[in-house]
Amino acid sequence: MLAYSVSAALNSGLFAEVIVSSDDPAIGRIAEWYGAAFVLRPPELANDSAQLVDVAQHALEVVRRRGIEPDAICQCMPNCPLVRSEDILEHWDVFKKKERRFQISVVPYRGLYPQWAVVSGDQDIGRWLFGDRYFVQSQELTRTFCPTGAIWWARTADFIAQKAFYGSPFHLAPMDANRGIDIDDEHDLQLAELLVHGLTARDGQSPLEPVCHDRYTAAGSANG
Repeated sequence: MLAYSVSAALNSGLFAEVIVSSDDPAIGRIAEWYGAAFVLRPPELANDSAQLVDVAQHALEVVRRRGIEPDAICQCMPNCPLVRSEDILEHWDVFKKKERRFQISVVPYRGLYPQWAVVSGDQDIGRWLFGDRYFVQSQELTRTFCPTGAIWWARTADFIAQKAFYGSPFHLAPMDANRGIDIDDEHDLQLAELLVHGLTARDGQSPLEPVCHDRYTAAGSANG
């Protein structure tokens, strides 16, 4: 998954440097193999409670010490492997032209309406999470979006000042729900695999970003 995210960022041609942050040197070797720079996370950012904004802030501090002063930063999470370089370019164009400070990629909810969420109580007794006021015809519901970690843009100065990607004000940038899939568990991975096979069959080509390097192997990397 990391190869596709790195390749999408590199192939966009937008960035002075593409960085992968991790506490695992093995991940760093993979990142460098595909053309990214590697930033080793400090121990305080290498645990389950670490926040993405702190990780991004640390990476930004590292590149600034290297003399790179970006006007804007972009975060593309590797668990969104179907994002393409054209998605990044399209979102950058909107971000730049509309002079936005924060912009978050989102996908529309499909087939499911979050307003109708129910939770299970004792003995599997159901309860409306948001109350029954939303139990109306679906046409009456406000269109909703789900954030995806595919492409987050922020102006560097505003990011530093607010220490957030969801800063004030943040704007939404809708993208194709197929390519915006966010993989967090095994079910998401299975759905992503189905999407790749289905879109390949439909369009006659893979929906994945072209990777401009041989496939990484530990042996090949050591020899390279």
